[in-house]
Amino acid sequence: MPTKEEVGRRIKLARFRQDMTLKEVAVRSGMSATHISEIERGRTSPTLGALERIAKALGERSAHFVEETTNSLAVLTRRNERTKMYFCDSHEHVTETEALTKTVPWSMTRIFRDITKPGVTTGRSPALGEIAVLCVSGMLRFAIEGFSTVLREGDTIQFSLTRGFEFENIGDEPAESISIATLTANTGW
Repeated sequence: MPTKEEVGRRIKLARFRQDMTLKEVAVRSGMSATHISEIERGRTSPTLGALERIAKALGERSAHFVEETTNSLAVLTRRNERTKMYFCDSHEHVTETEALTKTVPWSMTRIFRDITKPGVTTGRSPALGEIAVLCVSGMLRFAIEGFSTVLREGDTIQFSLTRGFEFENIGDEPAESISIATLTANTGW
């Protein structure tokens, strides 16, 4: 079980990721900003009810603040520990996305590997943060609110996620890309 200081640190970090003030969390949770501040500074431990209300206000699971995690400065993700996600385009074509890194409380960076079949278009909704994408193989067309460009093997693009984006495999073979995303809010990515 993390210390009350660690629980407070995690709550504060989650609040910063959501770009929320203490007052905004207080309003959403029905608690006082002073009490939330005391929890964030590790001066008091939240009750289970208070933790649930704060978590809901921040869009997090309550367990996120109290679950055991490594305190190390580095977190290793083995190949067999990677999480796979699947996204469908409007034609029900599937893009396979593999999270190459774990979600850890102190990090805002995630690395993903996408395999996109020919002709498939997929995208991501707007989020607070930025992303850099390396085209490992194939050809991908990226569209970001009026801007469009094609990435070929070895090309990289970096952009803000505030408008969301779409990408399409315009080649004849599956395209592979590696993305490094830094998210400043909990987006569910």
